[in-house]
Amino acid sequence: MQTLLQDLRYGVRMLMKKPGFTLIVVLTLALGIGANTTIFSTAESLILHPFSYANQDRLVMVYQRKPELNVQRFSMSPGNLHDLKTNSQTFEQFVTMHVEDFTLTGVDKPDQFEGYKVSAEFFTALGVQPLIGRVFHSGEDTAGNEQVAVLKHSLWQRRFGADPNIIGQTITLNGKAFNVVGVMPEGFNFPYNGGELWTPNLMAPESALDHDNYYLRVFGLVKSGISIAQANTEIVGLSQRAQQQFPATNKGIEAYVVGLNEDFTRGSRMYLTFMLGAVAFVLLIACANVANLLLVRGSTRQKEIGIRMALGASRWRLIRQLLTESILLSLAGGALGLGLAVWGLAALAHGIPEGFSQFIPGWDHLAINNWALGFTLLVSLVTGIIFGLMPALQATQSNFNEALKEGSRGTTGGARNRLRNVLVVSEVALSLVLLVGAGLLIRSFIAVLNTDYGIKPDNTISMRIVLPPDRYEKSQRIYFYEQFLSRIKTLPGVMNVGAVDNLPMGGSNNGSDFQIAGQPPFTKAAQPFVDTRIVTPEYFAAIGTSLHRGRLITPQDTAESPAVLLVNESFAARYFPGRNAIGERLEFVAGKPVSIVGIVANVMNDDMDNPAEPMVYQPFAQRVPNSMALVVRGQTEVTNLVSAIRQELAALDPNLPLSNVKTIHQTIHERSSPKRVVTIMLGIMALLALVLAAVGLYAVMSFTVAQRTHEIGIRMALGAQARDVFQLVVGQGLKLVFIGIFIGLIGAFALTRVLAQVLFGITATDPLTFAAVALLLAIAAFFACWIPARRATKVDPMIALRGE
Repeated sequence: MQTLLQDLRYGVRMLMKKPGFTLIVVLTLALGIGANTTIFSTAESLILHPFSYANQDRLVMVYQRKPELNVQRFSMSPGNLHDLKTNSQTFEQFVTMHVEDFTLTGVDKPDQFEGYKVSAEFFTALGVQPLIGRVFHSGEDTAGNEQVAVLKHSLWQRRFGADPNIIGQTITLNGKAFNVVGVMPEGFNFPYNGGELWTPNLMAPESALDHDNYYLRVFGLVKSGISIAQANTEIVGLSQRAQQQFPATNKGIEAYVVGLNEDFTRGSRMYLTFMLGAVAFVLLIACANVANLLLVRGSTRQKEIGIRMALGASRWRLIRQLLTESILLSLAGGALGLGLAVWGLAALAHGIPEGFSQFIPGWDHLAINNWALGFTLLVSLVTGIIFGLMPALQATQSNFNEALKEGSRGTTGGARNRLRNVLVVSEVALSLVLLVGAGLLIRSFIAVLNTDYGIKPDNTISMRIVLPPDRYEKSQRIYFYEQFLSRIKTLPGVMNVGAVDNLPMGGSNNGSDFQIAGQPPFTKAAQPFVDTRIVTPEYFAAIGTSLHRGRLITPQDTAESPAVLLVNESFAARYFPGRNAIGERLEFVAGKPVSIVGIVANVMNDDMDNPAEPMVYQPFAQRVPNSMALVVRGQTEVTNLVSAIRQELAALDPNLPLSNVKTIHQTIHERSSPKRVVTIMLGIMALLALVLAAVGLYAVMSFTVAQRTHEIGIRMALGAQARDVFQLVVGQGLKLVFIGIFIGLIGAFALTRVLAQVLFGITATDPLTFAAVALLLAIAAFFACWIPARRATKVDPMIALRGE
């Protein structure tokens, strides 16, 4: 212990003697460690521990897929779920979840929000307890017992003032009385899509025969001692057996399970994988940079090391001392990096709009926690050993007699030079890989921003209305929306107003199977599934989607007129290649043939990464859903229209609220925010890597010039011109850079392929990006060599030779 304290005291003194060197090393390490701590904390919150349920390890999501159509994830039908419940031996419970729009009335002003209808076992399967009250009892999802509700903590605070006596009170949801039986703790938010309360999901007995309607989200609790893999094997087998038992409905449909944590974090996992790789590269570059600086410093300390060895110090004793100094530097860098990570997480937390971040599990507890503190300490210690070990070995392997003979000038050996050169090449190669990745994402994001969304978002605002089904029958819904839209159309400043059941890029979709009339029917296994939208006549004018061929939906397309629909260009190209789709007819489940009367432009997908999928649009009067999103286009700024729209709504029905009021620009901004944040962060890291690589090259070239002062003096005394010396120094530096660029291009070509799944409008091997990044790195390297080279040309031969 005494020896360790002595090493620490001596290390602190040596570092304080060179404050400039110490500051540069600490800042370099702080940037590398801080970036790693930021991304690790993000990964810990969003991937490793987004949930903290008691039954976490046994919870799985249950999905269906159609392998022949490459459809990998869709919801469960009640009939298929009933068969799994009846025959499964590995599951303790199956739980259903079904999103529902709720309108709360009788409490101040009306409010509309999404909630969930769930099985009575929902909370017990998760293993969670309420803050106050209770959760659902077994049997409360049966007829006559289902009028109970459990509130989310935020709704309890926002609409009920955190009233501790809320338990037992009656609230009105969609015109029906519900008894509040519990309030969940503040941190409970499942599923992660903004649900504000939970009510029992009533499943009629006859639903056990329904194999065609896929609307249930299902998760299950696996029995203790059963692995997820075993459960999946059983579920796949049962679904294959169901294909034989129910070929008319189940042919080609396979059920499977995936861990709850894995499923809900798949979006975060995709982006964070890139970021973890990027920060690892930044840390390696920082370590290489600091190792180079320590090699330079070790060369200047050879006299000190020689004296200590002459006085009897062993090589191991000296290595331990030098490693102690390295670890002190890394711990200081880690402490500063932790502060940078706190700032980085705060910036990251504000980078995703709340309207989108509520759908990301773990985002609400994004912070530095004990796991992150332990990670930072571990990285700091390992980093100190990594960048300090090789310089320590190099510094202590010299012959101390030679070191003492050299006086205070120091020496530079071939092995030490080679190690410095390898480190520089490594920094350049790693920097190029990061720069190429950042360049690809930046170009992809620019392509997203500049692409034709298929809509015109300027001066357009949206809002949602839900009509309670018990108060509004089909004819009443048609009348209400006709009246409401016509009232809004007359408001000053309004150009167009329409409605759609699900907004573009809103994150929600409805779909249906179909057949093409007059063509051989699709087999059940190859049955296509198409997204559908229900729209009012003026919707396309309001949202700005153009008509390409045929006609749009008109007010004459009523429930009594022939059924019609529109398709997008993607649908027409896939199912009617080389011929006109106008006049063709589609047959939906249990429906009459529907004629295609128009083809409209493609609208960008929710993920903003892939080409637009096929889509059909059906007239509102022929489908008439309860919930619709209004789209209002104004002549100028539209946000000032909201209060007038609320007044018109209150005039028609004072118990109906507006919800999700936002401009279309806001919707696009929210949907693109993950890609934007990742692009910015990767760009910052790539820029940081470029600066670190340039600084490392500058340090090496500066030291090389200092060590070769005598040689340069001789060359100039023998007639070498300043131009020759400049070319000598710059050429030596650029040689290392070009080797690093060559290796980095190979690495980038191999590694950036993993970005292909998130790139839009650009390939992962885009030659322009590779060439531009290589040129940028070469220019930065040239300037890093330029200053030492200029200094070399100023060497006075007489002074250099006299100094020797």
